Amino acid sequence: MRVRILALLAAVCASLLLFAPRGFTAEKDDPGFVETTEASTAAVDRGLAFLARRQNPITGAFGDDYEVAITSLAGLAFLAQGNVPGRGRYGENVRRALQYILRQCDEDKAGFIQEPKKHSRMHGHGYATLFLAEVYGMSESIPGQDLKFLREKLHKAIRVIMRAQTEEGGWGYTTEREYDEASVTVCEVQALRAARNAGLQVPKDVIDHAVQYVQRCANKDESGSFVYSLRGHANRSSFALTAAAISTLVYTGQYDAPEIQPGLQYLIKNRPGATRNDSSHYFYENYYAALAMYYAGGDYWRNWFPSIRDELVQRQNRSKTAADGCWPGEYCEEYCTAFALLILQIPYRYLPIFQK
Repeated sequence: MRVRILALLAAVCASLLLFAPRGFTAEKDDPGFVETTEASTAAVDRGLAFLARRQNPITGAFGDDYEVAITSLAGLAFLAQGNVPGRGRYGENVRRALQYILRQCDEDKAGFIQEPKKHSRMHGHGYATLFLAEVYGMSESIPGQDLKFLREKLHKAIRVIMRAQTEEGGWGYTTEREYDEASVTVCEVQALRAARNAGLQVPKDVIDHAVQYVQRCANKDESGSFVYSLRGHANRSSFALTAAAISTLVYTGQYDAPEIQPGLQYLIKNRPGATRNDSSHYFYENYYAALAMYYAGGDYWRNWFPSIRDELVQRQNRSKTAADGCWPGEYCEEYCTAFALLILQIPYRYLPIFQK
């Protein structure tokens, strides 16, 4: 109920939104910790304007490859400022992104959200389901919004995820239940949890089984890291996988799970830019690491966020295309910019997944 109330407040604020919120504090008992700065707010403004310019004027999509995944991430970035379909500074961009995702729902595959150009993977379907769930959660109580069609598509997308869950409790690249790995699993379980928070029916045992899968991916070497898969990849662990796993466990309420504290310490010791070379998954892993620290709260968030906030501002400013407002990097500029914007907008707390 609290999530729905907060989502309603976010949607109402979106209709009046002219500028992103400034000067949010992280904890009520720590008024001295200011999460946003003038520089970070300006970076968000430039980044959102960049994404708006890069949206396909005909289809509403973002990116040249993996449009479903990247359009969903870009849509989430707009939602994170409080925009909803048709309302807010970028409400039209959200609406067009939503319409694009809804058009990709393949009825022949019972609701699988299909990439138009490439062989689709469950990553894209998971991000698209998350986007649909967040739109639904933020728009459900807005007068005049007819969300029946969106709810039907979201319901089908959820069922695709549930049917694709393997016996181990995870998910793989396709809807076939033959293989599972952690990066896809965290994507699907966060989408399911978001849908459930938005009021759709998601059996608790499905999420519980997935949480158990993630927990079993914890490395047995006591490093606090997580492995790629339970099937033959015992030594393949990384900062990215650990960040995604810890954020998922805390997001699903596993605050006291034995994997949490070692995992958080692993992230602190292996932070990109702190103790190791820059990663090829910089934006992906920093997004999930920021979520992990945010959900953990307290000193974890207080000590972590200012560093990544200022680092992202500096990366945007020193980019050759800084005037455009993008963050270049892996895959494409829209992908990197969307993840960077999501990180910087966690303090705004408009997205239901950013509400605790």
